[in-house]
Amino acid sequence: MNHRLALMACVGLAACQPAPDDDSWFPLVEGTVQVYAVKVESDEPTAPEEWTLTVQGPQTVDNKTLMVRHHSAGVSYYLHSDEHGVRRIATRTDIDNEPTTDPEPLWVLKAPYQVGTEWTTPTVPYLVLRRNEHPRELRYTHKALMGWRIEAVNDEVTTPTGTHKPCLRVVGRAKLNLFTDPVNGFTDVPLTSREWYCKGKGLVKFEREETVPSGFLVGGRLMAEWSR
Repeated sequence: MNHRLALMACVGLAACQPAPDDDSWFPLVEGTVQVYAVKVESDEPTAPEEWTLTVQGPQTVDNKTLMVRHHSAGVSYYLHSDEHGVRRIATRTDIDNEPTTDPEPLWVLKAPYQVGTEWTTPTVPYLVLRRNEHPRELRYTHKALMGWRIEAVNDEVTTPTGTHKPCLRVVGRAKLNLFTDPVNGFTDVPLTSREWYCKGKGLVKFEREETVPSGFLVGGRLMAEWSR
């Protein structure tokens, strides 16, 4: 798997196949599997790839009953769902014996599921790279706070698996102040994520944009769609 795409596995793809007994915006049903078709548009494009997410659990961590979303990139996400929404409690890589608890639970999707609901999560640049310096990745040194907002509750989304509705459209926005080139100097680089959660199906589409001026850095756009 491409290194940059593997990193994007951590951004929140946590949907599952529809189940007749779970009509929520974020169903978590043990044993279900969802495959995403993933592609990147960039000055340094990568070959299209696939991500596979599998629901496991329930498991108990810190006296909480959690469902686990395992990503084919080798990372498991421990999720708690209740009337307040869905939060990530811990993560574990395939080489770890035990999960690592997040310092604070991180919202994945927050209730009430209506236009205007907002929350924040930390983020790092995943697609922005240095052109001629090493390490090329900025994620080790740059962080930002991303503000999320439910912007629609009745969207219609078409993916290779068909047309899905109604869907929540959730948008996240952050900025990083980066030195892009000698002419522009420091520039506020926007980081934008868009997620579509559909009733009874979960996350069916995801986009991430990290746009930078031409110069010392490379940006890009990633798109992931539920394919099968």
